[in-house]
Amino acid sequence: MYEPPPTGFPPILMTVDYAKGPPGLLGPSVSIRDGQLRLRTDIADGNLGYPASQRSFRDVIVEARMTLVEGGEDDFFGLFLRQSSLDAYYCFSMSPSGRCVVSRYDGAYHPVVDGVLAPDMTFHAGPGQANLFQVVACGPSLTFILNHQVITGIMVDPGYKEGFLGFYLHHGHRPAPAELAVDWIQVRAILPERAS
Repeated sequence: MYEPPPTGFPPILMTVDYAKGPPGLLGPSVSIRDGQLRLRTDIADGNLGYPASQRSFRDVIVEARMTLVEGGEDDFFGLFLRQSSLDAYYCFSMSPSGRCVVSRYDGAYHPVVDGVLAPDMTFHAGPGQANLFQVVACGPSLTFILNHQVITGIMVDPGYKEGFLGFYLHHGHRPAPAELAVDWIQVRAILPERAS
C-alpha cells in the first residue's frame, strides 16, 4: 500500500495509485487489472515502455513499487527516465535473480552498470516479489536506489537533462511472456517550487 511522505518534504508533482484506477485496456500490451498497471510482452529480446505521465520532468525523486509477475532470468523490469525522444533515455532495471542493469539508450543500449547485487542488499528475488525502485535525478547526476539502499550514482551528459519517465520491461528469449505489475508511482520535486 502506498504511504505518502511526511509533511515538509518538497512538493509532490504526481502520484498515481493504480488501485484507484478503473480496470481497462490502455494499449495493446498495457492494462489496469487487479488494482495494478500491467505491462505484458512475448516479443523475444524486446523492450516495452509505458510513460507514467504526459509531463516531462527534470530534477525529481521518483519512487515506484513494482513486481515482475511472470518472467525468467533474462527478463528485466524497472524504470526509464529523462526520455527526450524515442531514442534518448536512461533505464534502471533488475532481473528476478538480482542482476542490476543501468543503461543509456541512444538508438542502442549502452550499459553503464551491469552486475549482481551484493548479498547484503535487500532485493525480493523471483517472480511475484515486489520491490521499491527509486531514482534521484538532479542536474547531471542520477542516483539509483532499490528498497531504500543506494545501488550507484552516475553522471549523465547534457543531452539527458530532462524528459518523460515511466515503466520498463525487457523480455528475453523464453517462449512464455514477461509481465510487469506496478502498484503506484510518485514523483516529487527536489526543491520547493519558486513563488511566481
